[in-house]
Amino acid sequence: MKRLRQGRTLWLGGALLATLLAAQWVSGNDSGTDWQQAVPAERSPRKRLHIDTEENEVEQLHLERLERRKFSSQAGDIFSRQSWAPPLPPPPPSMKPQPPSPPPLQFRYLGKVMEGGDTQVFLALAERNYIVKPGENINGQYRMDEVSDENITFTYLPLNAKQMLSTAGGTAGNTPSEWENTL
Repeated sequence: MKRLRQGRTLWLGGALLATLLAAQWVSGNDSGTDWQQAVPAERSPRKRLHIDTEENEVEQLHLERLERRKFSSQAGDIFSRQSWAPPLPPPPPSMKPQPPSPPPLQFRYLGKVMEGGDTQVFLALAERNYIVKPGENINGQYRMDEVSDENITFTYLPLNAKQMLSTAGGTAGNTPSEWENTL
């Protein structure tokens, strides 16, 4: 175990020494002088201040010689979105947007009671139960218009659209004879 550690330490030390020697060789600075003294005199800022005006005039660009590029009209819009998919066919002219339709009825028919000329219908919506007579509003969204043996007619008030709810033959599971037995 100790030999393994010693061998690893020797390898790491040798790699470090080789890296340092390679860095010294690449820098080309064998004399060990200070890096600030090695800056060439040509890079000193004082020499930059004395630029000849003749050289400056020669180095200027003649901007009036440059021309503005002209693109051909065949190039089109080069930034438009391009796709290999064929374009979608236009919609047929006869199709008009459909008017909005009312949502499906969410009421469940529970039963009805008929006393004389009055009819009361028992409905369930989510966890609430309603007892409604024809002509009454439910939640400001629906109005019950008519009750028959097979259906109940509602009007969806925001769109003034009629909807029908089936009563499945007039009972919601119990027959009139079973109602008498449960009372």
